[in-house]
Amino acid sequence: MCAFSVSSDAVYIGVHIRRADMVTDYKYTVANDGYFRRAVHYMTWKFPNNQLVFVVCTDELSWAKLHFTKAVAYSIDHVTMGIHGNGAIGNRNDSDVISTTTTATTTTATTTTSKAVVVFSEGHRAEEDLAILSSCNHTIMSVGTYGWWAGYLAGGITIYYRNFPRRGAELMPLFSRADFFPPEWIGF
Repeated sequence: MCAFSVSSDAVYIGVHIRRADMVTDYKYTVANDGYFRRAVHYMTWKFPNNQLVFVVCTDELSWAKLHFTKAVAYSIDHVTMGIHGNGAIGNRNDSDVISTTTTATTTTATTTTSKAVVVFSEGHRAEEDLAILSSCNHTIMSVGTYGWWAGYLAGGITIYYRNFPRRGAELMPLFSRADFFPPEWIGF
């Protein structure tokens, strides 16, 4: 049984958040809160009349639950307040609040207007998460080839973290941004 309701015009956005080994083993730069706020804001602006379902697959669940849920709350609130990026002014209804519900396998964050739902994939193998991400309409990826494949297989809009690799990192001389990121993908 689903712990939340989804409208028939819902847009599914796969979100891959990779942090653990990038921070501890490789000491690479990783996507931060600001990146996820901008990416969610863009998707909210791009699909103003659709319910958004963010499906999050991650290697650092506690970080993602705290920070990504806040990014969605921040973005929904700012779009609702009329900060659309196109100069349009909207109205904010004070009853539009974010609530969080946790079940055994998912955490959802929804607004009372049902603009967005966040679902965290838990207890799945890596290949199952990749299948889930590639089944979404659009992708927000952090860093690495796993997220890259999710975006490539899903099609649609793909937003990537453009500050990877960090300047001066060992990987920098070997990395060609033009070869790695297709030109239609959006770097934030």
